[in-house]
Amino acid sequence: MYIHYPALAMLVVLHLLAAAALPYLWSFGIAWPEASYHVIAYLLGGFGITLLYHRAWAHNAVKLNRFVEYFFATCSTFVLQMPAKQWISSHIKHHAHTDHDQDPYNIQRGFWWAHFEWIIFAPVPVVELPKRLQNNAVIEWQDRHYWVLSVFLNVAVPIALSIGFGEPWWGGLLLSALRVAVMCNVVFAVNSVCHVWGTRPFTTEVSARDVWWFPFALGEQYHNYHHAFPRDYRHGVRAADFDPTKWLIMAFAKIGLAEQLFEMPQKRVDAAREAIEQEGRSVETERTDQHA
Repeated sequence: MYIHYPALAMLVVLHLLAAAALPYLWSFGIAWPEASYHVIAYLLGGFGITLLYHRAWAHNAVKLNRFVEYFFATCSTFVLQMPAKQWISSHIKHHAHTDHDQDPYNIQRGFWWAHFEWIIFAPVPVVELPKRLQNNAVIEWQDRHYWVLSVFLNVAVPIALSIGFGEPWWGGLLLSALRVAVMCNVVFAVNSVCHVWGTRPFTTEVSARDVWWFPFALGEQYHNYHHAFPRDYRHGVRAADFDPTKWLIMAFAKIGLAEQLFEMPQKRVDAAREAIEQEGRSVETERTDQHA
């Protein structure tokens, strides 16, 4: 059996430290500036993945201002989800081969395989970027500085905050590990939870589902719509859908920091939904006929 030992060690240590953070919080609590730092880190790191890695770079759904790209390329290190090159390459393979052997996190191999086992028990996929991202200055810059940025934001700053507020230095490390572990599992859950539970209102050709009750993913939980129309910058396509990444893209567009937003024509969206509803009616009719 293949085992990627660096990934295994990293995940084990991360989750052990995260578990140790719970009794630490019970004994020492947390100062509000520390709490604020980790809440902000959750949001900015999350948008680094959802806005930049996923919608802008992997799917070319929006073109962001270069400064915004640098900013969120830095923020993405809050999540420790691999440098952009590797993440984007694996994700494009996932869409090209969803639910098949070439899908790196193929849900057909089981919930836990899709959630995290693929990181440990499969060789690191060969990095293959589309031509539009090859030699991208921001991606290359992030790749060179990824681990320095990660250590600074997830180790040095949290430890400095704990020392500054009179708490044990190692408390900052534990709190940071707890946040990173939560963030990682939220990202992992898009590959597992959102391929097992939920609804398929736009396509039944793949296992991806919309899971409205999983809002922590900042809009990525509308995964069935995303697989039906992967280039759309919106994942929660309805006005009431909780999709903060969509709202952030719209806000950036209004102030000139984003352009070329790709939006699937409404008639295509309606046609896809109607086709699934018709499919459901046909199945129900067939069942009724069988029991008649």
